[in-house]
Amino acid sequence: MKLFTSGLLSIFVISFTFSCSSTESVTPTSNTSSSSIFPGWYQSSEFTADSLSYTGYATAIASDSLLAVKRAEVQARAHLESNIAELTEDIRTSLEESGSTSATNTDFIIILRTAHSKVESAGTLSMNSVKKEDGYYRGFASVDISKEELVKVLEAGFTGHPRYWGEFSGAAEFVKLFN
Repeated sequence: MKLFTSGLLSIFVISFTFSCSSTESVTPTSNTSSSSIFPGWYQSSEFTADSLSYTGYATAIASDSLLAVKRAEVQARAHLESNIAELTEDIRTSLEESGSTSATNTDFIIILRTAHSKVESAGTLSMNSVKKEDGYYRGFASVDISKEELVKVLEAGFTGHPRYWGEFSGAAEFVKLFN
């Protein structure tokens, strides 16, 4: 009887684990198969850039189609913001390495991080779709922001600090990435 109870408990724990894990965000590793469940517009990387804009991509699964799409959108926004954060931090580091004292200032760093955190809400949902698969739904989303809009969002974050903005936006790396 003890072995039977132990077996039932194990089955319950495994079932519970799998049922809870179905809501995690999933990013595909390949988008080359013609029978792929991924839409043609979906990129397997979480972030892309072109000459006009930056885009974050994500996929998520849920038992409800609307929830799957919403979770994918939230994750795509997070991917967009975190990748923009990396780019802006690279610019700040470059300024620091070139001798900028402003770029090492705590105020500058906080202002910059606050500025790029606004990208998540400023991005625009550009594509989304959902597919039913094996009893659950897989949502897909892409969120983008134009380089022009990104510069406005970053500049707004530096409001009240024109010297910091001038130094940051005047950096060669900034011009290369965002103009």
